[in-house]
Amino acid sequence: MALSVGMNSLSYRILSSLSKVQSANDRTMERLATGQRINRASDDPSGMVAVNALSGQLARINAAVEGNQRSKSLLNVADDTLGEISMLTAEIERLASLGTGSGISASEKAAYQAQIDNTIDQIDRLLSQAEFNGTKIFTGENVIQAYTNSAPAIKDIKVYSRNPNVTGNLTLNVNVTAVATRGTSGNTFSAVTMSTASTLQITGKYGSATITLLSSYGSANILSAIRGVRGMTGVSANVTGGRVQFMTTDTGSDAFVTVSVLNGSQKVTQAGNVAKTSGTDATVRVNGETANAQGNEVYYTGNGVSLSFTFAGTTTGTRTITITGGGATFQLGTDTYSRATVGMGGLNSAELGRSGLGYLRDMKSGGTHSLNASGTNAVAIARQAGKQVAMQAARIGSFNKYQVGTSLSSLQAQQAEMTNAVDAIQKTDYAFETAEMERQNILLNAGVALLSAANARQASVLSLLR
Repeated sequence: MALSVGMNSLSYRILSSLSKVQSANDRTMERLATGQRINRASDDPSGMVAVNALSGQLARINAAVEGNQRSKSLLNVADDTLGEISMLTAEIERLASLGTGSGISASEKAAYQAQIDNTIDQIDRLLSQAEFNGTKIFTGENVIQAYTNSAPAIKDIKVYSRNPNVTGNLTLNVNVTAVATRGTSGNTFSAVTMSTASTLQITGKYGSATITLLSSYGSANILSAIRGVRGMTGVSANVTGGRVQFMTTDTGSDAFVTVSVLNGSQKVTQAGNVAKTSGTDATVRVNGETANAQGNEVYYTGNGVSLSFTFAGTTTGTRTITITGGGATFQLGTDTYSRATVGMGGLNSAELGRSGLGYLRDMKSGGTHSLNASGTNAVAIARQAGKQVAMQAARIGSFNKYQVGTSLSSLQAQQAEMTNAVDAIQKTDYAFETAEMERQNILLNAGVALLSAANARQASVLSLLR
């Protein structure tokens, strides 16, 4: 074997290998220090592209999750407020029932009326105070605005939701082909004279009541006795052709009248009983689609719109309702088309009630439906108000649960999986990298030892010159 002093290519090859291991070791230490597997595009070009795309999508999902969580909180505030108002309307109905009962003194009625006044004021106060993040919920900011060219035939328009992606006004054509009717009995007993006192049980939509008609009663006394309990029964009466005719106070198929003779002359109701007689619902089509109707209260959902209104007219024909915008818009997903707009409002004491029946504010002292003015109507108005509050609460609760809630659950599942996908590409695997660093350290130590041995071979030539 020849011994010479040259370039020592072996040393260069070892130095090259050491340089590569050192570079790899630097990258490993950087990954361990930053927690990122990809710190620059050169670390993994295709991985960097994937991470950027996934991170952008994840950012949109995170924003949507935060938005839905905030929406859920707002809707919970609205739901809780309506829960309190629902209890107040039930209390008003109870007070009105007590205030119209028999044997109530003037002072007691005044006390009930004072409680009703305070409770109605509290309803308006709760609505005005309900807010979230500095924004009022029920004072008009979130009402979906609509009008009709057919007032007063169409009243009490309430729009519960609309398509937020439709710009401009939306006009609905309302075609009424049949108006609602009351349940009406045939002409029963003579309202002029009664041969004997009779006790009647009157049953209607709201319940039953028993009245006694004395033999001395004329038509005015008879009508007063029947109408005096109409708030409890939903049944009133008129005199037609000198004979009493029973009728429901409300229109619609759920409004009915039944009268039975408990004691006295069976001739009072002709054959002894007035068979159950019900009203009919209005027949209405909106934009060519059949709408649901309960009496004259019409409910329609279609074309991205959900609304209700009262048909107060007495003639058929075509009318229009125009929705101009407004409402509370919620971002449910990550794009502009995954939005929904709901209407929240129309619940103050001037709006709770119904055209033709009266409104909650009319029940206050001095109002047209106070206990002194029209006690039985007060009961019906309070019942209608409670129904409207319950309907609004149900709609808000349904939207909260089935749209915001399900969107939030879906987004959170996407958030978790998308985060896992980004982490799998981007984040440092500490177990792998520490093992890799240990291997690199061994290679570095081995390389240094080999470089020393290679240099020692060159140095051995000097021993021949000594």
